[in-house]
Amino acid sequence: MVDQYRGTGRAIIDNILTFEVEDRFHVDNPELEQVNIKSRIIPLLLRLLEMLDRQKASATFFVLGWVARKFPEVVTLIDARGHEVASHGFTHADARNMPKAQFETELWRSRALLEEILRKPIHGFKAAAPYLGRSQLHYYKIIAEAGYRYDCSFLPETSRMESKRPFLVSTDTGKSIWAIPQTTRRQMGVMIRIGENMRVLPGWYGLSSIEKLNESGFAAMVNMKLWELDFHHPRSTSKKVFRYSEFGNLSLAEEKLRRILEYFRFTSCHEIMKIVENRESSKA
Repeated sequence: MVDQYRGTGRAIIDNILTFEVEDRFHVDNPELEQVNIKSRIIPLLLRLLEMLDRQKASATFFVLGWVARKFPEVVTLIDARGHEVASHGFTHADARNMPKAQFETELWRSRALLEEILRKPIHGFKAAAPYLGRSQLHYYKIIAEAGYRYDCSFLPETSRMESKRPFLVSTDTGKSIWAIPQTTRRQMGVMIRIGENMRVLPGWYGLSSIEKLNESGFAAMVNMKLWELDFHHPRSTSKKVFRYSEFGNLSLAEEKLRRILEYFRFTSCHEIMKIVENRESSKA
């Protein structure tokens, strides 16, 4: 059924591809800076980078500060392979539950570490929270004050097409930041995150959603967590109930990603933002 989408999107538009570089244990224990737990990031990253090379796709990698500190070679490898490195905070704690001072510290600490490793500016941020909405716009102001140019945490509360474009958030001090919305689709009254839930959605549904957006002139954002590509990653012993959203379809995640890369074009947030900013400057 999905073969009907082969090639239909490639000539239309560049979509956004992002990955959160973290281990599963960061999600299970977000407030802790893990010390002696074995990471599974490096072999997963190497396999993913080879896939992206084969499909000629570029992406943005939101690297957790814990990962960058322990494995600075991960950061340099992503950059050396032509992809964008951006910040995912430091400890994976939920930004929505942080005091302002702690959130500011996470923002500055993670960006400073990444910039120290790469010796160049870091422009993007994605919160470790599931999402930020319009009721949390004050967080964007803090992110802007920390020196970031764009954020990928925004979840639209409406399915209207205008909510799918990047928009500018201004601060009281005159700084501003672009919010890049996550891709959503409303089905039977439920707002579904296409990128975040790609692994658990039927393959044809994700493909048709991206195609629909592209035909309307919008870029889709597909976001995955690196640990989703690890079918053998340890299941949490702290949860008594199997959660399909966390562990379901892990064996299909890599194949679904490969198919989407075959059917559509993908690039990084940085490249998309250059297009958006050039378009806005030409209007001025």
